Amino acid sequence: MSTFIKNFHTQFLVDIYFSDPKRVITLPEGEFLFKQDEFNDRLFLVKKGKLRGFGINPDGSEVEFFIATPYMFVGVNSFFSTSKTMTNTVTLEDSILAYIGYKDAVYLAGGNASLSEQFLPVIVNELTYRQTRMMEIGAETEKTLKKLIQSEKLASLGQMAAGIAHELNNAIAVLEKNTKWLGERIAEIIDSHRPDMLRHFQTGLSEGRSLSNSEIRARQKRYKSIFKLTDAHAETLANTSVSESELSKIKDRLKQLAPDISAYWEIGATIKDMLVAAQHATYVVKSVKELGVRRSQRAQHVDINETIKEALTLLQSDLRKIHVDLHFSSLPPIIANAGEMIQIWSNLIKNACESMINAKTVDPQLEITSGMEKNKIVVTVKDNGPGIPEHIKDKIFQPNVTTKIEGLSFGLGLGLTIVQRILDGYGGKISVESEPGNTLFTISIPKGDNNG
Repeated sequence: MSTFIKNFHTQFLVDIYFSDPKRVITLPEGEFLFKQDEFNDRLFLVKKGKLRGFGINPDGSEVEFFIATPYMFVGVNSFFSTSKTMTNTVTLEDSILAYIGYKDAVYLAGGNASLSEQFLPVIVNELTYRQTRMMEIGAETEKTLKKLIQSEKLASLGQMAAGIAHELNNAIAVLEKNTKWLGERIAEIIDSHRPDMLRHFQTGLSEGRSLSNSEIRARQKRYKSIFKLTDAHAETLANTSVSESELSKIKDRLKQLAPDISAYWEIGATIKDMLVAAQHATYVVKSVKELGVRRSQRAQHVDINETIKEALTLLQSDLRKIHVDLHFSSLPPIIANAGEMIQIWSNLIKNACESMINAKTVDPQLEITSGMEKNKIVVTVKDNGPGIPEHIKDKIFQPNVTTKIEGLSFGLGLGLTIVQRILDGYGGKISVESEPGNTLFTISIPKGDNNG
């Protein structure tokens, strides 16, 4: 993978580490810098030329991961994580690259930071690049899968998707592994340089962005009152999940420390988001692959309410302008695959959000309830969007249903096909009632030994 030089700090590192003419190589067009699964002990900077990083699918086809041009780094992941390279990297034209190894580390004036600490912005940029690229590959994969569904029966989809799923799972696994490593490394650095901020970073890392808009507004109002803060400082602290008791310990310094508390909490929460997204991506790929498979690995003591909360966390960007009401009842744990449950709720919630946003619904609202009816767990997802047109209501669980009506997209299609396929494996059911201003999906899942 590769990443751009982003800022003055990174340019400073380039000037220090990549200016030695003795550490420069020239590669002709078509020359491999890395081959997949090799060990790499160098970090490269492209001085001139262009390189391409790609993987090989089981069918022999290639999947492109990046194009590196001048002033981009190459080999960031394998160099700093000391893991094997994930891609083949070849020159597309005659290229000149500067490089460093760990033995080339120097101490910058006024500090003794390690090489990985000095290059932390580069590592963070690399992980961000990877996540963005995986989202792009996921979108491309979804388009490919939709085309496959048009020509093949659902029962064979798992086999057809196996090659793509294999490549995606490998890339996602590296993203998850290195995000965990990054979290541990950042915690060590914070503990060394700002130990007073470590607990706020850890709070963001463990809890993430779990507060609803209404909870944030209530916290802002309370913090402004009890801590005598300005609107800006109260809002900054309210957006974090740092507890009121923690803030009370430093109430005399809150105005001064509010920006730092927020910044360190945000770093932790962002890494938490990346981990949850990586895990969710694994479940998404697995769900598509297993459309033609009867059952998946399940665990005991899965809490349905918690899986709904996980889905809401993943979809925070979709929910920013939507009022969400949660009405959870105490539910017994069930035997299930938590990822499959998250996939169900994510699809239903995202459909509702897209429907309301595309229709420009005034005061969009989403209501989710959970409860027990006899021996079944029942979850409802209700929105006040435009409703599902009557003539497609009976077809929404079929693939390839046209869901754009008079310019409006109703966010249905393959996602609901997957939802129904997952529920079938649990002996569950899904139904829908819809009219303008009121769409209600009802999901029931048998309690007990759900082995499908």
